[in-house]
Amino acid sequence: MTKKSGFIAIGFVIGFSINHLLSLLFLSKLQVQTRQFKNNTSGSVLLSNDKRELCQRKYILLTTQKSGSTWFCDVLDQQSEISCGGRPSSLGTPQSELVIFYSKLTNSGKIGDVTWQQYQNDLDKAFAEVCEYNPAMSIGFKVMYDQIPPQFIEDKRLQTYFKDNGVNLIHLVREAKILKIASGYGVMERGGVHHTTNSSAIQETSSLQWNEQIITNMLKLEKKSIEWQNTIHMMTPFVPNYYVSYENILGEQKRKQLVAQIVSFVSGNFHPNVQAVEGNLLKQSNSSCSARIANYSEFRAHKKVIDSRSAAACDLIDMII
Repeated sequence: MTKKSGFIAIGFVIGFSINHLLSLLFLSKLQVQTRQFKNNTSGSVLLSNDKRELCQRKYILLTTQKSGSTWFCDVLDQQSEISCGGRPSSLGTPQSELVIFYSKLTNSGKIGDVTWQQYQNDLDKAFAEVCEYNPAMSIGFKVMYDQIPPQFIEDKRLQTYFKDNGVNLIHLVREAKILKIASGYGVMERGGVHHTTNSSAIQETSSLQWNEQIITNMLKLEKKSIEWQNTIHMMTPFVPNYYVSYENILGEQKRKQLVAQIVSFVSGNFHPNVQAVEGNLLKQSNSSCSARIANYSEFRAHKKVIDSRSAAACDLIDMII
């Protein structure tokens, strides 16, 4: 090697090292800023350049009601580089369901009247709220199936929005639909209380008295989840997505592994050691099907249930807890 080429090589190595060091310093700065912003409870809202810098990566937690999404969103929000939800709720956790109004439109049969401009503006406002109140390197919130106007899936405007805005999808599915139904009845029995952070307020509810109609409803819910996963799959590879079974996050060790993978997925940084995965919200019911479903052995052996996804999920829960 000539003296000149040696200098060039040394210069290249030094230049590369400096650039690498600057990249690490920049990432470290963002991580510190994220911790500072997420630990700020003063209520001050200043959209500085640094804050905007933090909110470049986005995701949506797609799910349906009574699937553990509020708790899981709270678990995700505990992680330093991502946030889930915007302004504080009455429970002290971020409000995670930011386009809930669309559920009411679905229930009233008016969801088909929504214009794309209206829906796009509401998605933009939701991301802006998260960035304003709960900034992080990656920001997100949860959206229920019935909060997405079907016409924007059919014409692919929603897919284009996700692609153009770099929005990743996390699809959270409670496979044991019978427990989703039981949770709905449990909320009614508790007088409409969905969540709590107060252990003394936890009230165990009675077992679900199932019948043929409930089994039919359970199977319809299973079909809907499969249809939504197929819809998400059709968006691939334009919209990256991650499938999460609620039952797989019931055990602490498995939950740590999955949360680490999801944090890496939405933030773009590898996180092998995630520690805080409990969340602030407390479970109000036993997790097992056998404890929450009346005459469970008879239910499990029912000809419509025996080979269902819900039955397999109930078996999985029994192995985990």
